[in-house]
Amino acid sequence: MAAGARRREGLRFPARRSPPPAPLALPLSRVKLIMKSCPDVSSINQDALVLTAKATELFVQHLATYAYKSNSSEKKELSYNDLADCVENCETFQFLADILPKKILASEYLKMLEEEKDGVGGAEAVGDNENDEDDDDEEEEDEDEEENES
Repeated sequence: MAAGARRREGLRFPARRSPPPAPLALPLSRVKLIMKSCPDVSSINQDALVLTAKATELFVQHLATYAYKSNSSEKKELSYNDLADCVENCETFQFLADILPKKILASEYLKMLEEEKDGVGGAEAVGDNENDEDDDDEEEEDEDEEENES
């Protein structure tokens, strides 16, 4: 038995390796370029780069899946309008509202601007008066401070 034990001691088993990571759909060079666009970032660790790319892929997949499932039609495609509806209706994706707005016709947009201009015109006059009162209050406070300094 001593000879058998010696043989086992001399054997080396290869270390277990984890399966290779799934290939990323996003090019790492683009992800790195986007990350470096932030002035606070000076250097990027390779692991952080891969994790950021993978997290981005999973987020986009989640958004697309949610938009597809919330789509009421039976079609097997996902359109921009489906994504915009998802962003508008789901609180989780509200932060994307500026990035994925609903498409509207130029004529509808111009009509909205006119309505906003007409509707806000009256509110601006009230708002201006309130701002004037605030300015008056600030001026009075400034005068009081000057008097106290004298």
